[in-house]
Amino acid sequence: MGRPLGVGKLPPDLLARLLRYTSRSPSITIGAGPGEDAAVVSGSPTIVLTTDPITFTGERLGTYAVAVNANDIVAMGGRPVYLTTTVLLSPGATEDDAERTFSEIADACRKYGLLWVGGHTEVTPVVSRTVICGQAVGFLSGSPLSTAGARPGDEVCMTKWAGLEGSTTIARERRAECRETLGDDGLRRVLEWLGEPGISIIAEGRALEGLALTSGHDPTEGGIAMGIHEICQASRVGVVIREEAIPVKEETRRLCARFAMDPLGLLSSGVFLFTAPRDVAAEACRRARERGIPAEVIGTIQEQVIGELLEKNGRRIPLVASHQDEIVKLQQ
Repeated sequence: MGRPLGVGKLPPDLLARLLRYTSRSPSITIGAGPGEDAAVVSGSPTIVLTTDPITFTGERLGTYAVAVNANDIVAMGGRPVYLTTTVLLSPGATEDDAERTFSEIADACRKYGLLWVGGHTEVTPVVSRTVICGQAVGFLSGSPLSTAGARPGDEVCMTKWAGLEGSTTIARERRAECRETLGDDGLRRVLEWLGEPGISIIAEGRALEGLALTSGHDPTEGGIAMGIHEICQASRVGVVIREEAIPVKEETRRLCARFAMDPLGLLSSGVFLFTAPRDVAAEACRRARERGIPAEVIGTIQEQVIGELLEKNGRRIPLVASHQDEIVKLQQ
């Protein structure tokens, strides 16, 4: 029967083993692999493909489904264009529930510039609440941006702040407790993050277009820490991350303290994590800030023998990462 699986991402060794079942062909430039956000298929133009389900929340599903799938295309250096969806409604769902879900998807597609071209919808007892699985298709004009391209000496950069998506999820799922922790104004601010700055990195993709980045990633489950580990593992390098350089909002810190979570391991859709040579990294951060997108250099890629380290209070300690996101603690 094998070992039981926990909630969250699959263990890396199991994932690597399962992905050997996926297709290989000369037309597939980048196929399925641990840490890769999407696949790249050669052609004219080159096609970028991805899929992602929304399972951690029952609210604003349309916004999440569109943004998370579009982000994977952007993280590979592509421009998201088309979206299909599989919408699974739980028994007892009403016509209004279905219409609300479809309206949210349509609104998000208009906002992020995607064309929603269909999919599949059904009511099934397999789910206890609505689940959306999106499949996005985009196009690539230059070389694909893989997680495997980071090189020693590159700077590690991130936009926005750690735990962005996870904070909004906590605020919606545990509203009363969050109000106790943050007050009415603090709760309102966190809830508004889903709309502004939002959990899309399409604006980052446009701002950084043409720059010679070496790797890119959309840190979702496992947060910033897992995203950094996945880049390092795919690129076979190490890293030193400066804790004080990682942007974390005070509201996120307080929510994580309330629910015994680590902000660095919390869902971070809306953050673009990337590496680049020092001068390119500086230009990338400058361009992002010009468009009102917070961006910071948070560390430096090292030789693999150093491993993944967090520089904290003058000491270097291992950068802890888990394939299980901190948000699962809400369900325990």
